[in-house]
Amino acid sequence: MLRIGVQHESDSTRFTIEGRLTGPGAAELEKCWRTVIAAQPSKSIVVNLVSVSFVDSECQELLVRMRRQGVKLEPTGCLMKAIVEQIEAQVANFDEHRPEQIGAGESDHGTVRNK
Repeated sequence: MLRIGVQHESDSTRFTIEGRLTGPGAAELEKCWRTVIAAQPSKSIVVNLVSVSFVDSECQELLVRMRRQGVKLEPTGCLMKAIVEQIEAQVANFDEHRPEQIGAGESDHGTVRNK
């Protein structure tokens, strides 16, 4: 069972997640996340992984996408701390290998861009 609590604060929205994050939970969490960013794109989002007992690969990928978009992940417990560390490493690795700017005549996966 999964529980997603949503608290709207003046400067942020906080999701409190409890239970098992699996396929259907990923869809629901993504729906909640997209609803908040559509309504208030400048508001920060915090995901508090309070009592999460399991995260499948689909949900971990969602958390990676959310983190890349600036969502703050707050783990609780050894399991979630380890998973969030993996996510942070994936995000850092992605950012490290992403070109900052494509210059004149340089290619981006076969597309030539000019200034």
